Amino acid sequence: MKKFFVIVTFALFTCVFTSFATKIGIVDLETIAQSLDKAKQAEKDLQVLAQRYQDTLVNMQRELEEAVAAYQKQKTMMPSDQQMKAEQELQAQQMGLQQYYQERLGQQGLLFQKRAAVLEPIRNEILEAIEKVAKKEKVTVVLDKNGPSVLYSQTKDDITFKVLDLMQRGK
Repeated sequence: MKKFFVIVTFALFTCVFTSFATKIGIVDLETIAQSLDKAKQAEKDLQVLAQRYQDTLVNMQRELEEAVAAYQKQKTMMPSDQQMKAEQELQAQQMGLQQYYQERLGQQGLLFQKRAAVLEPIRNEILEAIEKVAKKEKVTVVLDKNGPSVLYSQTKDDITFKVLDLMQRGK
């Protein structure tokens, strides 16, 4: 389905832009990233960090399970105030585990932030190389082979303000 979309998009761009002498280039970002030593090393480093966070999380989970099991065994022999205190401690431990997960592995966690910080310079380097090649080869638009992303386009082809003007004038 993805390839079909890329082919249809490419065909559409080809038909529309052929009359304007537009040259379209296709780039496989995935292949480029997999071929760069910097990107491979960054990905390995990120996997090591993710594994470290995951191992800590597993240990925290195991400790919580052991504490719950110990509590279950001793619960009947504890006075009610001691039971409540133990349950509060277990809840706090559970919340700590959830907080650790969110802070390290969550959508805005440290791993996500580290990934963005490490990969952004590599992505920028790739985009700069794409722009240089596109200008040298006189390519007007460069598309990513694996997705509907425009990676480079000449500013002379941007019709944003013409569309806005038309819409604001009401046709």
